[in-house]
Amino acid sequence: MKLKDFINWYEKLVPLELQEDFDNSGLQFGNLDREIKKILISLDLDNNCLNRAIKEKYDLIFTHHPVIFHPLKNIIEQDNSVNTRLISAIRNDIFIYSSHTNLDSVEFGVSDALAKQLRLINTKILDSHKNKIGYGKYADIDEIFAEDFIYDLKNKLNLEKVIVYGNTNRKIKRIAVLCGSGGHFIQNCIDNNCDVFVSSEFKYDEQIDAQDNNLVLIDIGHYESEKFILEPLRQTIQKSFPEIKIDVNYLEKPTRKIF
Repeated sequence: MKLKDFINWYEKLVPLELQEDFDNSGLQFGNLDREIKKILISLDLDNNCLNRAIKEKYDLIFTHHPVIFHPLKNIIEQDNSVNTRLISAIRNDIFIYSSHTNLDSVEFGVSDALAKQLRLINTKILDSHKNKIGYGKYADIDEIFAEDFIYDLKNKLNLEKVIVYGNTNRKIKRIAVLCGSGGHFIQNCIDNNCDVFVSSEFKYDEQIDAQDNNLVLIDIGHYESEKFILEPLRQTIQKSFPEIKIDVNYLEKPTRKIF
């Protein structure tokens, strides 16, 4: 399979037009006419991912977060830098493709994977752009105390610790989830009468807004919220390209520890 054939297939499934203006999804580096036989899927092009790709001779690294996000004024090799990883990928003839906010917003995207991990059913779009497209999901569950839901969430997501803002000594019913940084979507949760919002990276003023509106925030971590898309994405690609070897790369260590 040529790289251009894979990209044409994928961008029909997850169109680039769905990405935000600030984003840089799409091909980061590569030769469209080259054959692709091995793909490694990862949230980021970190050292662990790149070293594995080099060692095991993958042709394409597929990342969620764009490797080239901000405009590059120069490309200088420095220890543990994006530039150095990009240079190393180019030297080793490894191509890079990224799918960020367009994968966030499609029906089967990143937040859907988190919702499924929490076994939410009959979900609706939290911030709807058009039919089946938008950010985040919300759904009703059987009424439960917030603290019991938190313990259940930690078990389903295999998390030792989470950060919680708000009153947990109350019953809840409507749960919203959004992968990555969720602070900008707190008003959407309020407008949709959600009791709990599962996401990450809430700013102080966002925490206050949520608590003033009786919305419980559960910060599970950015990486921890998005990693569940990797395996479903692998399966989707593998189904269409059974002849290609496709693997998933996870971080070796947690991205954070809460003592």
